[in-house]
Amino acid sequence: MLKFSSFAIIAALGLSACSEEDPVPPVEKSREERVNEHMESLRSDATALGTFLFEMPKGGDLHSHTSGAITTEKLIAWGAEDGACVNTTTFVASNPCAAGSVPLSQTESDLALRDAVLSAWSMEDHPGPLLTAHQHFFDAFGKYGAVQNDSRNDDSYADILSRAGRHHQVYVELMQGFGAGRGGSLATPLFTSTDTWDKATLLAKRQQLIALPDFQNALTAQATSIANTLTGTRTLLGCDTAQPDPGCGVEVRLIVSANRTADRTNVFGQWVYAYELAQKVPEIVGVNLVSPEENANSLAFYQDEMFALGTLDDFNDQEVGRKLVHVSLHAGELIPAVLTAQDQQHMTFHIREAVEKAHAERIGHGADVLAETSGDGAADLLRDMHDAGVMVEICLTSNRVLLGMSGEAHPLAAYLKNNVPVALSTDDSGILRGDITQEYVAAATDQKLEYKTLKQMARASLEHAFAEGDSLWAARDDFSKAVAACASDKPEQTAVSAGCNSFLAANTRAMLQWKLEMQLATFERVIAP
Repeated sequence: MLKFSSFAIIAALGLSACSEEDPVPPVEKSREERVNEHMESLRSDATALGTFLFEMPKGGDLHSHTSGAITTEKLIAWGAEDGACVNTTTFVASNPCAAGSVPLSQTESDLALRDAVLSAWSMEDHPGPLLTAHQHFFDAFGKYGAVQNDSRNDDSYADILSRAGRHHQVYVELMQGFGAGRGGSLATPLFTSTDTWDKATLLAKRQQLIALPDFQNALTAQATSIANTLTGTRTLLGCDTAQPDPGCGVEVRLIVSANRTADRTNVFGQWVYAYELAQKVPEIVGVNLVSPEENANSLAFYQDEMFALGTLDDFNDQEVGRKLVHVSLHAGELIPAVLTAQDQQHMTFHIREAVEKAHAERIGHGADVLAETSGDGAADLLRDMHDAGVMVEICLTSNRVLLGMSGEAHPLAAYLKNNVPVALSTDDSGILRGDITQEYVAAATDQKLEYKTLKQMARASLEHAFAEGDSLWAARDDFSKAVAACASDKPEQTAVSAGCNSFLAANTRAMLQWKLEMQLATFERVIAP
């Protein structure tokens, strides 16, 4: 039998009395939690919420098409300056001016003409119906092509980077063809109708293609053009002046995009070109596949193209001395309304094949993921994407306008529930009349996401960026612990340890992540001192 002294009993009672009388000190909330609460308090005030999200640091934009990201007003102004014209019926630009067209310079005084061109070249005043808006979007690219010429490449980049900097981003990846069509046109004659679409044949055709003088000349010319564009961009932004544009603080990398509306031999040639151009241009970090996913050729050759890209990727990875080239693919940007009855089954396998056959490290859109029934179905695909760290580039405005997907109909919640990494992207901010802040507002309002989740997505955008070097974080997608070299450093401190400084200097991706952490710390201190 246990015995207690009277002193022990009194002491216990005394302690008990003290615990009842003394108030329990409240648990101190983290700065992130207080900022989260502040954002929640703004939900009834759209203007205040928009201002908060505008000021929020947003990392990178990993899904942006150069041709669709340029501000439409800039395109009209450039066309006017360069002496281009526009057909007032089709609104197709021409330079030199085609018969029956009028100078774009007339838009400076004729506001009705200006508004008509603006509407034809963007989604301004095009709320639907859905399929009409969908078609109008893809048609717009061909209408202003004559004013978006090579001489305006530096203007284009300056416009895009300046907007990204003003909206508090530090990194952008731009998708562009970069002359890949030349690789495609040179590749097609190398194939015959009896050729087998297998690894041996494709690698043999690759060797034949890169041996062509015209192919090598195209690469050299394009590499020079890109170097001139990047230099010209910095000049336009005033990066070496006393008052640099915010775009000067935005790191840019490039992705070569093959056009999927061609046949499979042409697309293969475009990808061979992309891999070879990447060996010559330091800023090129990846490949992609663009244009409407529902295009007849895209559907007919989809599986062959996924196999071809996987073959080229394996070859590039296994060849000693070749630069790593990443893969990000548009996949799952489909809805039943854009497919014929016999093509509906394409919604069941595109994302899986992009990941498994073509080795996609990131998926653009991924809007129809819940319809994927190939393999072991959507749930298994989501688990596989999480396990492999395959990120999804979420384009909320684009998906709403072009696919009619928003709210609970959008799969973003499913990706988050299954811990698939996601990041917000603009897609074609010029044509869609938006910016990255608009995407964050849509995530907060349409998808009901809180600050903590938006912050996670901003961090994920740099964790899965194709920028060179290692990550700042010790474990993938775990933003709680930095690598050993920077584990004792804090973003809010002005000085960085020698070890961390050396690590950041050697790893561009980590340097960008550190920059984001510094911006987040400053932002949160202002909101919650």
